[in-house]
Amino acid sequence: MAKFNDKEFLQYELDTGVSFDNPNFLRLAELTAEQMKQYGKSVLDFGAGTGVYSDAFIRTGFDVVSFEIFPSHKEYIRKYAPHIKLIDYPVTTDIMLFIETAEHMTNRQIKNLFNRIKPKYILFSSTPEHTAFDEAWGHINIKQPNEWDAFFANFGYVNNRSLEYPTSWSKLYLKLNVE
Repeated sequence: MAKFNDKEFLQYELDTGVSFDNPNFLRLAELTAEQMKQYGKSVLDFGAGTGVYSDAFIRTGFDVVSFEIFPSHKEYIRKYAPHIKLIDYPVTTDIMLFIETAEHMTNRQIKNLFNRIKPKYILFSSTPEHTAFDEAWGHINIKQPNEWDAFFANFGYVNNRSLEYPTSWSKLYLKLNVE
């Protein structure tokens, strides 16, 4: 199966309920934001997708900036959530949302990212499962949870705790020796 282009990727997400039209997904995003209240105020939603998590964090009282590379997703965000601040380059914040994004990046891309930004916390979720759709989804870097723990340790992060939301494999990484 060939890799989705950005419009096909967005359409697949919308068709599977990753949108502002799905009350269950909106509730999941809200619960995800609620669990993060004690960890800071500023948020970078890296790989913001449809913007639903960004919106939920804004509604929960966080100061949010969103980074997304796909033009179709940015267009969707501008249409359905024009209040979301889209940025051209990632920045350091208290909390970084890194939700179902790392598996789409190479180790080198992730290393380059964390050489530039140093959030205090990373709300991390990345599928540990291989599926028949990996190529279509652009899943090029699937690791098991303990492999991600070791990977993030290279940047001074420790697995602070498991999180209930947004997925069963979500965790919170904490930066040691915050600069």
